[in-house]
Amino acid sequence: MFDVDTCVCFITNKVAKKMADKMNERLVLVGSTRVQWLVMYYLLRDGRMSQSDLGEKMDIKDSTVVRLIDRMEKEQFVERVKDKKDRRVTYVLLTEKGKKRIEELLPIGEEMSKVFSKSISNEEFEIFNKVLNKMAENADD
Repeated sequence: MFDVDTCVCFITNKVAKKMADKMNERLVLVGSTRVQWLVMYYLLRDGRMSQSDLGEKMDIKDSTVVRLIDRMEKEQFVERVKDKKDRRVTYVLLTEKGKKRIEELLPIGEEMSKVFSKSISNEEFEIFNKVLNKMAENADD
């Protein structure tokens, strides 16, 4: 009989949710959220990005991206810029305030990564990463 407790889909979802919740709890203590952290991280790493590309990268709906960017724009962490050639495209970029903020928050991501991978060897992590990548490929088939 099927057992949800041994189903890889439910196991990985449960663990991912637990880690995301812990990361969010840690960020809320300093006045941010996990999704805000992620927006600022991607914009710092990749530079300006269209709202739709940002939503795709974060795996969230366009409407959710719009509301998220609205809030972050009010806090002056990001700004929107219309594409000069295609007015339908809106880019999002970090403001100086946003750059400063993500630089302050990056250590929390590093800290949480260390917490979650505590007592996992490099070899185990490499295997884990390979297995997850294979699962992702399988999900795309």
